[in-house]
Amino acid sequence: MPADSESPHRTRSRPPGGAVGLLLMLAAVGLLNGCAGMARGTSTPVYRAQEAPAPERALPDGPEALVVIRYPALIHADAEHSFYQAYGNQAIGDPVPLEVMLRTDMTRVAQAVIAKSNFFAMSLYRELRDTLPDHSVLLSPHMITWDRETGLGSRPMLASEQIPSVLTIDFNVYSYPDIREVMDAPPLTFGDLVTPLIVVHGDRWLRPATNGLVLSSEPLVQSAWALSRAAAEAERTAMVRYPPPAPPRSLDFTGFLQLRELNPVGVPRRAPGEIRPGEAAVEVYPLEKVQMDPLLVARLDETPGVDPFADRFVDGAANRIVRLLHEADIERALFLQRHAALLRFDPELANVYLAGSEDESVRARLQLAQALIRAEKVFLSDQSEKVFQGTYEGDYGQKMRQMIAAEYGMLEERRRLARIQNVTTALTIAMLAGSVYGTSVSGSAVASALQSVAPALVLGSVWTARSSLKTRARSANITEKYMALMAPELDQQIDVQMEWMESRERITARGFAEFRDKTTALYQSRVRSLQTTADEHCRFSHPEFQADGRWFGGCEDGRATGRGYGILSGSDGVVEYAGEARDGRAHGNGGMILVRPGSVGAVFFEGRFREGVPDGVVARHEPGQRPQWFSYAAGRETGRASEREWTRPLF
Repeated sequence: MPADSESPHRTRSRPPGGAVGLLLMLAAVGLLNGCAGMARGTSTPVYRAQEAPAPERALPDGPEALVVIRYPALIHADAEHSFYQAYGNQAIGDPVPLEVMLRTDMTRVAQAVIAKSNFFAMSLYRELRDTLPDHSVLLSPHMITWDRETGLGSRPMLASEQIPSVLTIDFNVYSYPDIREVMDAPPLTFGDLVTPLIVVHGDRWLRPATNGLVLSSEPLVQSAWALSRAAAEAERTAMVRYPPPAPPRSLDFTGFLQLRELNPVGVPRRAPGEIRPGEAAVEVYPLEKVQMDPLLVARLDETPGVDPFADRFVDGAANRIVRLLHEADIERALFLQRHAALLRFDPELANVYLAGSEDESVRARLQLAQALIRAEKVFLSDQSEKVFQGTYEGDYGQKMRQMIAAEYGMLEERRRLARIQNVTTALTIAMLAGSVYGTSVSGSAVASALQSVAPALVLGSVWTARSSLKTRARSANITEKYMALMAPELDQQIDVQMEWMESRERITARGFAEFRDKTTALYQSRVRSLQTTADEHCRFSHPEFQADGRWFGGCEDGRATGRGYGILSGSDGVVEYAGEARDGRAHGNGGMILVRPGSVGAVFFEGRFREGVPDGVVARHEPGQRPQWFSYAAGRETGRASEREWTRPLF
């Protein structure tokens, strides 16, 4: 008996008429097609089937995070209408008919996507938390927002993204907006079926040729590329206009919903799980409707320790994330983020840090600053753990498990009825599936349907419909309400021991704002004066660009000299450089990002420079290619070179 097609892009005809007529048609289709409406997915997703173990090499346990996991957690009341409308307009699969856009149950599905993203994101967090060094994985729940100028967006509810991190994972699950298609082929998160969406990105220096974008689910590739490019441009503009910070990046899912009129570009791609270290391409994960182990899902509400999502998807995805960390040049990915973190509380040190000064006063002050950032990371790690416990192990997690198990019971009953072609009972179950998310079927019809199902199924549907999964926020104290729901213990005191040199201080606070006030005060009371400075108004130039730029680092006669970071932007494009300079130009060992107008991605050079251009053995990274080594003379390529002749720049 064949299962449904796993492709969410299959064209389907839709029945006309009212809600009951539609359900009758759905039941009739189930009768005529036998097993065509079995709501199946793949039990061997790409990452579970192809991902190899990560290399056995220790990852750094520094003051920064290795991974931050972002996910949609709440919808602000002001954003509800825009979110529901965009959710219907940008449906993954097929266009949504107008009559569905106007139905209440579509908003229930949209709310359920947020609630289930909260729940399933915890599975990914737990796997990475248990695999990577302590305190190196942070959670960043987001609130979906809206304003007149920028439209739909999101903002973080914790301070986790203020900590420098190597990789940022945007994760959520997805369901096609039309609940009537629950037994058909579109992407779905219902019962034992989960459709994950994932985007992995970092600072633009992590993967310069792709603006820091590393991996994306297929439907989000174009929007993720546009968001990464916009984030890189905003960060560069902020450095040129120094010191205003760049605006934070919204969730990639809300960016996908907001960016409707995108002109497709030729995003450089590579196949999922393909091991090609250094290749400047975006790994594209196919849209998969994953079917979790039915035996595990059936007892999900009875055994909280069971995690069928980990078995089917998370284990492989986490292995892929770990491998990406091993592939990354971590120091290069973090150096500008470290500058941004230092800038918050010590602008003088931030600029000297980019100059790479070896002065003892700089080293001592930097060590104290790193101890402060590490303490903040530990505090936020403790907050993340409490969010995990509240969301996954607390009351919220218990209700989610009950609902998922109830949904599975509905699907199993519908699958059984599809096999025996019992039209009457099939209609009952289909109506209940709609009522889970607040369908507009008449009250009498729903009541009749509920009489035919088990109490456990009623529990799932009533809890979901009446509570709207508590995803809506109205008051100004949004974060507090979220924490009260997801992590009731977050208002308790958290103790962190801050250590540097031979000194130890224990800091206690109830919230991150209080903790930061205390750590900053401690830092200021211990800080030593610097014996060296860096001029943030020093001139940086490039021989192919007319405009001059800004240099952060060593300076002589108003021009870049020594180590540092330079940026210039004009009609010719953008140049970013980190490394050694002389007489205002790149000179010595370093890395340079070159962005030309209209180009797809950037070209990145690593190696020797002279008077602003490559000179010597240089590694060249271009979109869609693995790094290649060439010999240059005064900016002109003279032939291929060996990697053995190359000197890697230090960041």
